[in-house]
Amino acid sequence: MARDDAHAETHPENGPHARLTLLETAFEELAAGGGSPPVIRQLWQGQWSRRLIVLRAFYELAVGDPELSGPLPPLADAWSALEHAQQAAPDEVAGLLMHPQVGSWLSYAVRRHRGGAESDAPLHIDFGQLHALALSGAALAGQSYTTRVPMRAGRVMVPQFGMAAFTGCEQWDVAEAGTENGRIWLRYGDHRIDVPTDGDGDGWWALRQVTAGDELRLTVWLDDLDPMRDLADPVPPKRQTDSEVERWSELLRGAWEILVADHRELAEALAVGVTSLVPLPVGDGWDTRSASTGDAFGAIMCSPPPDAITLAVSLAHEFMHIKLGGLMHLVPLTNGPGRPRHYAPWRDDPRPAGGLLQGVYAFAGIAMFWRAQLRQHGASRSAVMPFEYAYSRDQAIEAIGIIRESGALTPQGLRFTELLAAVLADWDDEIGAEAAALADLVAAGHRAGWRIRHCRPQPQDVEALCKAWANGSEEPFRAAASVVHPDPEMRHWSQGRLGLARRVTVAPGRAVGALDEGWGSALSVADVALFQGDGARAKDGFLKQLEQDPESVDSWTGLGLALGAGEFKQAREVLLARPELVLAVYREVGANPFAPASPIDVAAWVGRVVSA
Repeated sequence: MARDDAHAETHPENGPHARLTLLETAFEELAAGGGSPPVIRQLWQGQWSRRLIVLRAFYELAVGDPELSGPLPPLADAWSALEHAQQAAPDEVAGLLMHPQVGSWLSYAVRRHRGGAESDAPLHIDFGQLHALALSGAALAGQSYTTRVPMRAGRVMVPQFGMAAFTGCEQWDVAEAGTENGRIWLRYGDHRIDVPTDGDGDGWWALRQVTAGDELRLTVWLDDLDPMRDLADPVPPKRQTDSEVERWSELLRGAWEILVADHRELAEALAVGVTSLVPLPVGDGWDTRSASTGDAFGAIMCSPPPDAITLAVSLAHEFMHIKLGGLMHLVPLTNGPGRPRHYAPWRDDPRPAGGLLQGVYAFAGIAMFWRAQLRQHGASRSAVMPFEYAYSRDQAIEAIGIIRESGALTPQGLRFTELLAAVLADWDDEIGAEAAALADLVAAGHRAGWRIRHCRPQPQDVEALCKAWANGSEEPFRAAASVVHPDPEMRHWSQGRLGLARRVTVAPGRAVGALDEGWGSALSVADVALFQGDGARAKDGFLKQLEQDPESVDSWTGLGLALGAGEFKQAREVLLARPELVLAVYREVGANPFAPASPIDVAAWVGRVVSA
């Protein structure tokens, strides 16, 4: 399969099959956080090339192993049908092949064949989806075609069209299917489903589209059907009700109005780069959940947001991931995936270099969004905007320093982050002292919370410090760097304090009510006092919590945040910079019944003697 209308930059010495490259001007645009429609089209061209490569790898696996067809027709037949459709309708079939969830399916099937994914489904269920793809291609080309297609629990996904559902089927069954004059039909036993030209029908759910905007439009598939619409393994459909679809349409229209009015360049790029919106289930935390994957370029996953501006910032956030994913398919920015060991200010778990770089770029995009909102409207539209800007900006600046010092970046990666860092350094916006202090409080608490959960001090250092404590020594001690050990059972732990910061910003009188809400269930009265600015009451509260549970990591980090910069300066600094070391020493010396020590005394001593 080939397409001749791409305008990719190529190496001329390599002839008609030259390798795609990216113009330097496009690289610089993306590195600065932008990306005009022509640049986004270059990324699409890169994705087209990548999609054909993955499709070819899929085909070579399929023809090399006839058993992958199972009870279905030979996969070579589907390939031939798809080629025939492409010859008749090249643009329509190209659009089909570039459908985001087609990319996810292809990558998943190849990955599974190579042992990178596990499933109870027979391999022919995954590989046989090529027959459904050929069915779509034949319909788009107006050709007649008959085949058999795989089913998952009685359901058949026809890419870009929708899903058929039959009853009385085995878990992994097969249905007949075909096209007549561009119309699709499917049959299982005596039950035939004729796919309507528009909308749902008997046994049929159509894949719906929603559109926002007039002069500048965004049109996306609202995909609640495709098994490959999630990040990894296949998932069952979760059909949105008519009222839910209308709510998504309303939110998208509102978000698009904000983007077009206040972020015009971003909106123009989004209109070219985003083609699919996947509703996610509501999560347990405070925030709207969103995600994207490099296998499904152009798709954004998002849980129902509370309002249009939340959806607007989620679109801006995930579009940054989409752009960087497309760029990293063309230009290597990191030296391999790496192991999860880096601190990311927005994540509760250690990240590999590639994931950290993705986060740096995404949070720079979030900061750009809130900066533009503030410059356009001040804080009049939302009291939380100054906090959101300060917090996301500081996250991006901190993380860009971490990734640049990690040694994990290629020369192109160093150049990319250098250009992005220059953009962030040029922002000299005035942020109110209250918003800046609140952002610092959340950031310092998250950093300390990450360290105390994932970092382990050297055992010999802990032993030496405990002996020094017992001897009453004040000699300086150089402690080695702690080792990162990701917690395999780690769950989200930081959303409570972040949510409390937002609550204090928009409704300070309702701060204590957070303790009774699901997202704030891990918070304490001491946390509320801390975020209301009552450090003394917060300190006493965290000390009482540590008396009851000396292993309470949130109490240790909360204590560090609550201590002032006066007489408790050394205790505060070490509790925020090396809390894992303080806790390790306290485990040994604090519980001595003959010479009990307070957490503050131990922290202050460690802060005095430890020089690194």
